[in-house]
Amino acid sequence: MCCRYTLTKAPQSVPRSRGQPLKVARGSSEPFEARFNIAPTQNNLVLRQTVNAPDLEGVYMRWGLIPSWSKGERTNQLLINAKSETAAEKPSFKAAYRRRRCLVPADGFFEWRRQRKTAQPYYFQLSDEGVFFMAGLWEAWQDDQGNSIESYTILTTRSNDLIARYHERMPAILLDDHLDKWLEGDPAIADTSERLRFFEPIDGERMKCRPVSFFVNSNRNEGPDCLNPPEVEVKTQLDLGI
Repeated sequence: MCCRYTLTKAPQSVPRSRGQPLKVARGSSEPFEARFNIAPTQNNLVLRQTVNAPDLEGVYMRWGLIPSWSKGERTNQLLINAKSETAAEKPSFKAAYRRRRCLVPADGFFEWRRQRKTAQPYYFQLSDEGVFFMAGLWEAWQDDQGNSIESYTILTTRSNDLIARYHERMPAILLDDHLDKWLEGDPAIADTSERLRFFEPIDGERMKCRPVSFFVNSNRNEGPDCLNPPEVEVKTQLDLGI
């Protein structure tokens, strides 16, 4: 599962296994702002391939996918995650899985492990602390007046050896040639057996984690203090979420 993540560095390009890296062209006038506590229902940066465009388009979308057939923008379930093992067949995701794949850039994410009466937050990153790309799906929903809302969900897979100590699921992080295949809409990934291989979790040795302050527990809190060590007290008027 992935319910909070960070993007503190602006992604300038996406590495490819073939050819030159894909540059990120800003499709939104909204300026990049470092984010330390990205939460569901917020508008966040998503990268998608557009027809006949040489670069990826960077746009801001609502986190929590709204299926195009939904009767309203508020759904019974907040679709922030989709299981990679079943997304190709689920009614809420199958159309987007085939035609509206995207990348969700991040440089870390959070999981919580219960310890007695509290749940300690942990912060996970790649070992080099660089930006990585989570597999995502996006949709465009319209109301009766023709107003459109673009939204996205993050695919998840089973946890690797590191994250399994804290949670049974993790984001589906795409590396190497998987980035190309996902962006190009490789139809083979819709096949069950191929999909299971494609979304294998990345090696836990390529990642690291550390405990962080309870300050991150409240989605109203933002800024570098979210990544403070647990023993650092943060003076704030906002609820620390303890």
